[in-house]
Order: sequence, then C-alpha cells, then structure tokens
Amino acid sequence: METKIVIKDFEIHTTPLEKMSISANSIEIFLDDIKENRIKITAKPYQAIRITTIDCVSSLEYKNDYCYRDGRFHRHILEIEDSSLINELKGKASDSSFLAIARHFVLPLQENIVEIVAYDIKLEEV
Repeated sequence: METKIVIKDFEIHTTPLEKMSISANSIEIFLDDIKENRIKITAKPYQAIRITTIDCVSSLEYKNDYCYRDGRFHRHILEIEDSSLINELKGKASDSSFLAIARHFVLPLQENIVEIVAYDIKLEEV
C-alpha cells in the first residue's frame, strides 16, 4: 500500500472543527485549514465511508514522508493506491466495474481518521 498527497498546498488544521453531512450521493465535510479558512470538501459519488477514532489506528497505516517535515506532523488529504478497502468492496459487489475509477481518500482529522471511497473530491472555501 502506498499513499500520496492529493493537494500538497492544502493542509488540515490541527483542530479542524469538522462537521460532516452524508446524503444519498455525496459526502460534505466542513473543516478549517491550517490558515483557519473554512473549507468544504465534497466527495461524490461515493461508494464507502469509514470513520475510525485515532486511538485505533497506527500512524504507519497511512504514512507519507511529506507529512513528517519541519519536526512536526502535517495533516494532508491522502490517497491510498492499490487500496485494500477498494479491493474488499470489489469482492462484495456483484458487478464491480464501477469501482474501477474509484479512489480511496484519507483525511486525518483531530480525533478521527475519515476514509472515503469516491470517484473524486472537490475543495472550496466557504
């Protein structure tokens, strides 16, 4: 499993004050970036979302060297390549062709790790 940074110049605040909204075809996450701008992240269409408390996750599971610089941890949106979660979903779907273009995104928030399998994500300042 390899992780990459989705947008290098976007960094999630250490206390992002996130708020999530899930509807039938999209996920919206409102949070603060490192400059304290309020950002809306939209993932659509999505196939899965998994939220895990930070206490139950090893930092090695989502490691990317770029996040560890300047002597501290920087929170970026990550993408998992060759995702075990997407492969698991493919094994459960009767026709998994729609998962061929799905991407596995990881948002390391303050207390939770949010994983989203979706076709794409979009960021906008609100």
